[in-house]
Amino acid sequence: MPSNPMPTSPQLKSIISDLQAIDTLRQISSLLSWDQETMMPTQAIDARATQLTTMSGLIHDAWNAPCLAEKMSNFIDLSNGTPVSDMSTDVTAFMRELYPLWKRHTQLSKPLVQALSTATATGQHAWQQAREQQSFSIFAPHLSEIISLTKEKITELGVKQHPYDTLIDEFEPGMTVAQLDAIFTPLTKQTIDFLSTLEPNNPMRIQGPFDPTIQLQYSKELMIAMGYDTHRGRLDISTHPFTIDIHPTDVRITTRINPNTLFESMSSTIHEVGHGLYEQGLDQRWAGTPYGAARSMGIHESQSRLWEIFIGQSLPFWEGQLPRLHALFPSTKSHDALDFFHASHRITPHWCRVESDVVTYNLHIMIRYECEKALFSEDLTVDDLPDFWNEKMSSYLGIDITNDAQGCLQDVHWSAGLFGYFPSYTLGTLIAAELHERLTRHIENLDHQIRSGTFTPINTWLKQHVHSHGCKKTTERLLSDLGIRMSPDLFFSKLQKTILVKP
Repeated sequence: MPSNPMPTSPQLKSIISDLQAIDTLRQISSLLSWDQETMMPTQAIDARATQLTTMSGLIHDAWNAPCLAEKMSNFIDLSNGTPVSDMSTDVTAFMRELYPLWKRHTQLSKPLVQALSTATATGQHAWQQAREQQSFSIFAPHLSEIISLTKEKITELGVKQHPYDTLIDEFEPGMTVAQLDAIFTPLTKQTIDFLSTLEPNNPMRIQGPFDPTIQLQYSKELMIAMGYDTHRGRLDISTHPFTIDIHPTDVRITTRINPNTLFESMSSTIHEVGHGLYEQGLDQRWAGTPYGAARSMGIHESQSRLWEIFIGQSLPFWEGQLPRLHALFPSTKSHDALDFFHASHRITPHWCRVESDVVTYNLHIMIRYECEKALFSEDLTVDDLPDFWNEKMSSYLGIDITNDAQGCLQDVHWSAGLFGYFPSYTLGTLIAAELHERLTRHIENLDHQIRSGTFTPINTWLKQHVHSHGCKKTTERLLSDLGIRMSPDLFFSKLQKTILVKP
């Protein structure tokens, strides 16, 4: 773990105390959100929306407290974030991370912050109903309101070269549409070209049904084996799997279980555990401050995609898990590890993002990315969204969408107002491919370790090189130190060597 000492300056200690008090309010809001998705009675939505709106107002007030600004002004110019005095490297980095977050919170008006909180709380509830009834019309007015409020948010924060840049920056600091297009355009072309040359096949399937109770039991076994600390977290079931970062000592994850397939619960659990390990691995000394938070959502997704794809779907993984799979699910005894490997890597376009293979998955992200860009450049209306989505699914993946639940209602992100998040999945996937290369170089007999279910060396390496740094390094510096370039070419090269193997 980096040796960054806690500050001794009374002024900086006072700022940290203020930030931790603000983060305590955020933690309470996170608990309310977690409960809404897992335990809350359905009739409690109006009360929950009021609770979350009240909390958002308190958080906004705390960020806008004059005393916090006054304390920060002893270190930086509040108009641009530049230092006003000599500072140590650690303090300079601390203020580098604090300033843009403080500026974002102080630029946004309290009425807008609270309106967004109310709209997303009720919007998520409406999204669940719309998905269950396969009807976009139920969710459409809520989405329109959330988008309208988000456009106000862009205006208050300041429109950059592209309106969408402002939203991307919240999840990938410094990233722009232009930079993403430079990565995504060649990746999209390479993916479509690859699919056009793919030979027709009859992909291996591991047939169910599989007892949901036993699937949940196995998911809990997997998360413990991967190193997830159950004394600092828990696993539950939700409509859409997620990880909620309350505190490094309280990181909660959920999974989704389909009785007809093992892969949905397994991949969801492993994916979310990847997120959970990152949060549990953060430096607790800086908890509650921007300096101790996760670096970016792209880095976050790299952890989950690394575990999900390059470890949890590898042949050594299936070889190691096979005896337990046979014991828990006797119907699988006719299948060997190679069958599981090929079944989990069948390259077949699917309507569902979270059930997609590693190749076509990125096209799902491109569709969402193009929808979001068009919505915020006002080239697309909410009413036209389902048709736009369905056309993209047809042209990119050759899939005809038959109902809204399989179309633009499949993800929770828009109901939560998380516009700008989706690109992080693909960035994380590209980073994950290169991280796996680093693991193979630095961990002796990596495949043997995975086969034997010994995941501690992987977790230890990731904690040392990624998790414990939090935001102490910029994204550019962190990736540079790891030698990672987010290259589509490197990604496809990696797939050709490890995954795109014919049965």
